[in-house]
Amino acid sequence: MKKKSTSLSPRKLSLLGDFAGKRWLKISLRTLHIFSIIGVGGAILFEVPFSSWIWYWYAAVSTGVLMVAIDALSNFLWLVQVRGIIIYIKLALLMLLGGNMLVNQLVLVTVVIMSAVISHAPGDIRYYSVIHRRKIMSYTDSKG
Repeated sequence: MKKKSTSLSPRKLSLLGDFAGKRWLKISLRTLHIFSIIGVGGAILFEVPFSSWIWYWYAAVSTGVLMVAIDALSNFLWLVQVRGIIIYIKLALLMLLGGNMLVNQLVLVTVVIMSAVISHAPGDIRYYSVIHRRKIMSYTDSKG
């Protein structure tokens, strides 16, 4: 009798994969994320007290985490591609937010620039795998 494997098949390098409504879910999350970042950005740039924009911050963090989860769980290669690594760097920079308003403003500007550049970069850059040292679009690309 054939033993049933509970691990992921090498051909299916994800937990989530595609599902009905995935595209619209991602579009909705991205829209909410951009809206919340506008609130956070305006508050930081105009030095508004945190208590006045905390809900924008919560919305930005929660939508960002959900987008990362969908991308990472849909394709584990995302974790080693430049598009995923930029997210790690952005998260590290966001940890610097806090007391110093100048630092907050520099972090905000840096994160927005990184986001705009990577989201509009050519596929050769976005899908570049730092482990494979070349563009990897799927698990089968990682062979050979």
